[in-house]
This record gives sequence, structure tokens and C-alpha cells, in this order.
Amino acid sequence: MRVNRRWINVTSVTPAGLDQRDVMVRGDRFAGFAAPGEPSGSDWAVTDGDGAILYPGMIDLLQHGMAGHLYSDAAPGAVEAASMFLLSAGCTGFLPSFGCTPTARMREVLAGLGAGCRAAEGARALGVHSEGPCFGLPGAHNPENLGRPGAALAETMLEAAGGRLAAVTVAPELPGAEGFIRALKDAGVSVHLGHSRAAPHDVPRYVAWGIDAVTHIFNVMPPEPYAGMGIHPYSLPDALLAERELPLGLVCDGIHCDPGFVRLLAQLPTSRVFLETDAMKYAGAEDTEFEFYPGYWVRSEKGNAVHDRNGGLCGSSLTPDEAMGNYLRLGGASLVQAAHATSLVPARVLGREAELGSIETGKLADFLLLDPHSHAIRATWVGGEELYRAA
Repeated sequence: MRVNRRWINVTSVTPAGLDQRDVMVRGDRFAGFAAPGEPSGSDWAVTDGDGAILYPGMIDLLQHGMAGHLYSDAAPGAVEAASMFLLSAGCTGFLPSFGCTPTARMREVLAGLGAGCRAAEGARALGVHSEGPCFGLPGAHNPENLGRPGAALAETMLEAAGGRLAAVTVAPELPGAEGFIRALKDAGVSVHLGHSRAAPHDVPRYVAWGIDAVTHIFNVMPPEPYAGMGIHPYSLPDALLAERELPLGLVCDGIHCDPGFVRLLAQLPTSRVFLETDAMKYAGAEDTEFEFYPGYWVRSEKGNAVHDRNGGLCGSSLTPDEAMGNYLRLGGASLVQAAHATSLVPARVLGREAELGSIETGKLADFLLLDPHSHAIRATWVGGEELYRAA
């Protein structure tokens, strides 16, 4: 049974800055702040945070697997197991994601992952992310499974997911993409640009259609070739940076993009960047080799990335807490900037910022207790309940 809880001796990371007032949690939501020593009544249980940092629960919008589970397998129990493991990585909300898949199998995967989202009891499974199949460039995805967008495909995906389709990544330059994007947006789905050869000057038009975020900026979106004359060519990543309101997903391992780009992104307004792990099957588990799709073998190495046998990238081995630590270290970001990138911006991308993503009055009490020095996770709370505590 949840109790009214007053957290003392904590420093909260809020959207506006660090706050050293006591934090009030009533039931499953934040009820506000109180000055230390201010009376609160006998119905409030006082909990001493022992100097911890109160940090908003992290939300991961692109995650192909975790702790030995690959979501594209749609195996029973996979989403549920990952939702429990993710609590130890500071993640309180996530989108189980899958890659380019033929339509018949896609229906099965969407249905299976949707059911898993409904059954998850740890981190909130906020819906499914279909990364593909409508790509201009496959990257590490199976090129045989690429498809063409259109309103009919959008309706098929929406029906199969049973209301659980939360995000789709698409290359908007493909024929039929406008109808596809508009149909998804009408259903409340977040639509991300990715794996694209889009002409940079066309980006504002695609944003007008409903593109509302970018999947792993700087990855699988090749720059324009240098044409001489001493002029830097205006490329797709530049055009995405130029869109003032467009959030940019970053795989923050220092491998998917150079640490210099991480520093660049950390200088943008806090509304512009969100961290996504693009994690694969053995993120958070042992180093190992596995088959991503038939005949395509990759190796996951903790602290490195996932590579195929030719050295090509195939997602990351990141957990959300590792991505946050890298953003602090590689990007020089503050805890407040990091909290926007790990929590509030992802919630906003999904249209869930009224209830998720930050420590603010009225929002669901999803938060972490972090060590004030190492930022290691001491405990994870979801909806005002402690669901994980470090040994």
C-alpha cells in the first residue's frame, strides 16, 4: 500500500535546476515541495534520502533488446523480463522496438509486443517502436525486408498493435511517405526520420507532414560529398540540426558518433536532444555473438558496441544509465541537461510530458535515487513504489 511520503536530505533534478527542498509524494504522484523543517502533518511518512540525488526516471524510445532478449523474436515474456531488468539501469519507461520485417510477420511481432507491453510490471512499457520497414538505407537491417510506405500499411500496423504502436521510424523521401506519416500522426503515433537519403532542403516539408523526432542523428544519414570551392556541403544532419523544434535522438556511446558531436549536441537547447540506447539483445548482459537475422551474425561487447563480422555497427550495448553517464562525461552536460535528454524530452516526443519525464507537481512519481558522487543507482521508484534497490 502506498503512503504519503516526504523525502528529506535529497537534491532533486528538476527541469529548472537543482532543488534542495523536501519532495512530497502522495500516492503515485509528486505532490510538491516543502522547505526543510516546514510542518507537513502526521499523515506523511518521512524518508531520509541520505544525501542522494532524486533524478527523474529515464525513458528509452529505441531499444531492440536487453539482457538476453531480442524483441523482434516477440517471445512470450521478453518485454516483461526486460521491464524488470531495466529498473536496475534507471529506466522507468521504454519502447520495445523491432527492425525491418515483412508485413505478415510484422503483424505477429506487433501483436506480441503489444501484449507484452500490457503485461509489463517493472519499467513502464509505453508502446512499441517499429524502426522501419520503410527505409532509404538499410544500415544493419535486413535489406530484403525493406518496404514502401503508404496509408494502407499504416492502418495495418495500427490494427496489429492493438493501440500500442507508439513510434515509427521512416525515410520520408520514399513515395507514399506523406500518406503514411499523416495516417500515423492522426492516430497519435510519433514519427521519426531515420535511415534516410532525404535531400536536406526537403526537411522542412517533411516536418510539416508530421515528422516530430529523429532516430539516431548522424547514423545512416550520409553527408553530401565535398564539392571543392572551400564550401562545407549542406547535408541531411545539418538540416535536422537547423530545425529549431525538432528533437534529435542520440546513441551516446562515443562510437555511434564522435564525442565531438556529443559536445555539439549538448550545447543545443535542452528541448532538442534525447538519448536512446538502440540497445541490442545482450545489452546489460555478457559479451556474446548472436544472429540478428538469418545469416547476419553480430557481437555485443559491453562498453563498446555491437558489430557484425565485417566491423559494421549494429546497434549498441548501452543501458540507459550508461548512456546518461556518457552524456555527462563526453558531452560535458550538467545533471539538469542530462535529465532533459534522458527523461523529459522522450516523454514530450511521445506526448506524455503531462504525466511523465520530470520531478514536478502532479506527475507520476517515477524517479531514481542516485549516489551524489558516482551517480550510481541506489533505488528506482515507479508510481511511488520502490521496485528496485541496489545491493
